[in-house]
Amino acid sequence: MKGIIMIYKNVDFHNIDELYNHGGVEGVLLGRIPDTLVKKLSIGGQMMMVCPSGSEIRFVSDTYPVRITLSLDKMAKKLGDGIVTEARIFFGTFQTLQRFVISLQKTTLEIVMPPDFIKMAEKVAVGAPFSPHVCRVRLWGTTTGSPVRFHNITTKGNLRPPKAEELPKLRYLAYGTSLTQGFYASEPQLTYINLVGCSMGADVINLGTSCSAYCEPEMADYIAGRSDWDFATLDLSLNMVGVFSPEKFSERVTYMINKVAGSNRKRPVVCITIKPYIGDYIAMKKKPEIYRRLLREAVAASSLDNVYLVEGPELMPDVAGGFAPDMVHLGDYGMIQIAQNLAEKLKPILQSRGLLD
Repeated sequence: MKGIIMIYKNVDFHNIDELYNHGGVEGVLLGRIPDTLVKKLSIGGQMMMVCPSGSEIRFVSDTYPVRITLSLDKMAKKLGDGIVTEARIFFGTFQTLQRFVISLQKTTLEIVMPPDFIKMAEKVAVGAPFSPHVCRVRLWGTTTGSPVRFHNITTKGNLRPPKAEELPKLRYLAYGTSLTQGFYASEPQLTYINLVGCSMGADVINLGTSCSAYCEPEMADYIAGRSDWDFATLDLSLNMVGVFSPEKFSERVTYMINKVAGSNRKRPVVCITIKPYIGDYIAMKKKPEIYRRLLREAVAASSLDNVYLVEGPELMPDVAGGFAPDMVHLGDYGMIQIAQNLAEKLKPILQSRGLLD
């Protein structure tokens, strides 16, 4: 497995590793991982990996408007009426006011560039990780977002995918639970991993999988085989509490840690213990502290010097201010809180590895 570059119809599909064609169904379905891996996951994991969390359609056009036609896949009906997918429009790091709701029927997004934007941005954005010429259609839903099909893109002028020099040099891969996927954040840029990426000037690969981060060996192999990331965080894993025995949890996280970190010892891999949640405050047969301890032990037992541990409870000291009403997921402040604290822990690690100045 090499670095993932998904180019289709002259645009770059970021955080997408397969475009699924289904006979008799119009458009291609966006998938975050390849079909061969999807089949090895739980049913929940299979569904989550075709939800477009953290995925983007990127291009550079010399004329606007640009029209993109998308639709929700029929799988959206299974996720429920309250699960919607939206698109936020950015030019490089600049957030615009344009946003679109994608429906089961074909939805055409007519993207415009703000007046005089490029003239100003080229002076302001010198050294920015993204070129302001790169249009980023960021797909999002405040839970997981429903699966999306891409139909077409049109414009009167020339259209091309971004060049390498127009994108961040540093790339950050994050695997984990709904916390990583971004569940409850109100905007794509407010997930903790995107906030961390922004503070590091890094592009973000989102492999969060809500309710199904089970640390499958096949997922570990897949992450290890990708050459397109420079550092990673592994959120390991609230989803396994009470579902897997402590022994099976230890076995799976040990394999994932050593497989991913062992794939390239120049790439730091930071393991995050379970953040605070309602399970810390009520009686449970399997308390989360057991799983935190086992992750600490797995990290300590690794012979790899590029494996690091971060304690989830240290990332979120203000639990009352950060929780969503279910006392598991996080609102925007919780995401911001974790991102700020995690970035502070990551910076010296990346600096020691020569990835940050």
